[in-house]
Amino acid sequence: MFHIIINPETASGHGIQAWKELKPIVEAEGMDYKLYISSQRNEFGKIISKLTSRLNGSDHADIIIIGGDGSMNEAVNHIKDFRHTRIAFLSYGSANDLTKSLCNDRTKAEIIKDISDGKIKRSVDIGVMRSGEAETLFNISSGLGFDAEICEKANRVKLKRFLNRLHLGKLIYVITAIGLILKNNRFLCRITFDGETEKVYEKCLFAVVMNTNYEGGGFMFCPDAVNTDGSLDLCIPDGIGSFRFFTLFPMAYKGRHAGRRGINIEKAKKVRIQTDEPVWIHTDGEVSFKTDDVTISLHPEKLNLLM
Repeated sequence: MFHIIINPETASGHGIQAWKELKPIVEAEGMDYKLYISSQRNEFGKIISKLTSRLNGSDHADIIIIGGDGSMNEAVNHIKDFRHTRIAFLSYGSANDLTKSLCNDRTKAEIIKDISDGKIKRSVDIGVMRSGEAETLFNISSGLGFDAEICEKANRVKLKRFLNRLHLGKLIYVITAIGLILKNNRFLCRITFDGETEKVYEKCLFAVVMNTNYEGGGFMFCPDAVNTDGSLDLCIPDGIGSFRFFTLFPMAYKGRHAGRRGINIEKAKKVRIQTDEPVWIHTDGEVSFKTDDVTISLHPEKLNLLM
């Protein structure tokens, strides 16, 4: 039995329409399923929690999510039993960074065919962000500074939803990014790698810790990041002025910024990041607070994928 959960707010409120397109494909594969439609913002996570609780022995929950990167972030933060949960997602969000990393340009029909046999295709790393009493899991990345502030400001702009309906949602991130680059906000950042090596970046624009190689609607800040190697990749731009950043930023869309002066690429299993002032932090583009001290590592469990 597959549990198919729809976030109706995905695809700019067209989650139900997305299911109408997928339903004939699912049924053509002969998949036995139960459909769930979350009617409230917090109900999505409650459905995940209920389905993944009290699993043991040969019991397991096979879950298919129709939603975006935010839906998958909410899912991973509400799974109660990773060992007995098997999950897949059909992405209809505006950024779709996770599907870029995992789906290799496969069509929805090809992905559903892969899912239909109910077998685990891979088990991937899960990131953990801890700051004070807060703890949040992530699939894609966790970053602080510039990239988190973009998400925080863009999510508050009313224009975003309108542009999403026109499939132009990425424009709001570009517009917001330009404004923040011109503001030229920099901060001192001290990073400790694996509890041993410490490096100081005096004019840091942002520090992003990546589990996969795409973030922010397709930017490859850490082009070599993969979520199966048991490590996290970091990108820390330091000492870069506004004009030069305008030339480097487009390069990140293809990962060509790596190796350029001022672009620091690192790898670690665990990092502690301290800043000289509180800055915004995000997990998979979800922003909730500012911090000046955060630890980011890998979860002891893996996420089992049906795709």
